[in-house]
Amino acid sequence: MMMKSNSGITLVALVITIIVLLILAGVSISLVVGDNGIMTRAKDAGTKTESADAVETFKLAIASITSEYYENLYTGTGVGESTSVAAYIGDKLDDELATMDYSIVTSSSFDDALPAEGAEPESKKIKIQKTGGKEIEVSYTVTKEGNVTDIK
Repeated sequence: MMMKSNSGITLVALVITIIVLLILAGVSISLVVGDNGIMTRAKDAGTKTESADAVETFKLAIASITSEYYENLYTGTGVGESTSVAAYIGDKLDDELATMDYSIVTSSSFDDALPAEGAEPESKKIKIQKTGGKEIEVSYTVTKEGNVTDIK
C-alpha cells in the first residue's frame, strides 16, 4: 500500500490564524484610536503643551514689563510717577507679546482690573493667540498695588 503524504496548511488552521490576526488588529486599533488611545492622548498632550506655552509667555511678558516699569520708576525717568503698574502693563502688553509671536484676542483693561477700595482682588481672564495657533485663555489677578499675580 502506498501512503499519502499530506503537507501544507489545513483549512481549520488557516481560519484560526485569520481569527487570531483579526483579534490582534482590533486590539491594536482600539489602543491607537480609542477614547484613551495613543492618538487621543497625544492630542491632549499637544493642547496642554500649547496652553502651558501661552501661560509661560504671558508670565514672561508681565515680568518683563513690570521690571521695566520699576526700573524706570527708580532710575528717575518719571514713568511710574503718573501711572500705576497695571496701567503701564496695559499699555505695553500687546507690544511685548508681539515680540514673542503672540497677540491679544480679548481682554479686560488692566485699569479696570484694579480691585475697588476694601475689595478682594478678583481673577480676570485674557485670551491670547500664537501666530497660526489657537486661542488660549489665561487667568490672572491684579493686586491692590497693581501687580499681576496668580497667572494660570
